[in-house]
Amino acid sequence: MNLKELMEKRNDLVGQIEELTKNIETEQRAFTPEEDAKVDELTKEVETIDKTIEQCERAQKFTKKDIASDNEESESTEQMEIRAFADFLRNRAGDSNITKDDNTAVIPKTVVKKIIDKIKDISPLFRDAEKFNITGTVSIPYVDAANDNITVAYASEFTDLEAKSTKLLSVDLNGYLAGVLAKVSISLLNSTDIDLVDFVVGKMAAAAAVFIDSEILAPSDPTHKVTGAAAATQIVYAGSTSAITADVLIRLKNKLKSAYQTGAYFVMHPDTFTACQLLKDRNDRYLFNDDVVEGFSGTILGKPVYVSDQCPAIAANANAIYYINPAQALAVKVVEDNVQLLREKYATQHALGVVEWLEFDAKIQNEQAVAVLNMSTASI
Repeated sequence: MNLKELMEKRNDLVGQIEELTKNIETEQRAFTPEEDAKVDELTKEVETIDKTIEQCERAQKFTKKDIASDNEESESTEQMEIRAFADFLRNRAGDSNITKDDNTAVIPKTVVKKIIDKIKDISPLFRDAEKFNITGTVSIPYVDAANDNITVAYASEFTDLEAKSTKLLSVDLNGYLAGVLAKVSISLLNSTDIDLVDFVVGKMAAAAAVFIDSEILAPSDPTHKVTGAAAATQIVYAGSTSAITADVLIRLKNKLKSAYQTGAYFVMHPDTFTACQLLKDRNDRYLFNDDVVEGFSGTILGKPVYVSDQCPAIAANANAIYYINPAQALAVKVVEDNVQLLREKYATQHALGVVEWLEFDAKIQNEQAVAVLNMSTASI
């Protein structure tokens, strides 16, 4: 019996159930024992047919797969490159598909992809920002609020509307070259108990995450290189160089318009977060909830907190707390260049070097989606 015949039989059985039920409703009475048994029998048969139809439809989705010749298991490109990379780390490269040049080797693209993915896991700001993987300068246009004259006004029929104008400016993402270097113990690499690829990728990811977080939150050379979130123009002054109050936190949060509140969170140093958690009211009760929410360190004013060692701690004139919607506020450009293994450079240390070069920039693309708390005695 094919699917069409099964469905026709099913519909006939459902029709019989409906007819029995209709008669009961019309006569306004209960089922007789015979009718009750009949409905049970029909229902079970419908359920059996439904299961048969489901199995037939599922079977139709399957296709036969080719069997590898000579009893060899088929291997994806990613699996082959990862295996070759691990062999090279243990100095067993042989005729692998790792590209070698003197004492260096270029890591396969699939492994580089894993490094970038791992960075996203470690760095929420990098993960949540709008990212561009384009070589050269990237220009992001925005409306110049000071020269935006487009407004709506009352008008009369047969009277020309007055022309209004606006002006567009742009945020330019450049390409600043940066290098990430990790040293890995040869003794560890020779251990069979270590997943080599995950180990090396994790080392590189951690180093790159620290750099990216640091440059976004506290740029090392904002005049000539990355400006990051530190270029925020919405500034709340703490009124102190050493203390934070609930009042300034409320002012900081409310700097963002309602449209940017969804997806926004606080970013601060661990010591700053501790200072916020210790804030109490006049009755010595803690002001803020420190429950863990969605992987973040806690909440303040109902918003998640991301704790970063790269964020400046409380100090005179430091940007101690950011309140940011990174998806709206930040534009980040990262172009992978290459990753190399350095064998001889650290041979005397019984270590292997892994270096990655990348092209990077991070700028604020929407000033209304980020605010910063500056530790200053200036008026709050």
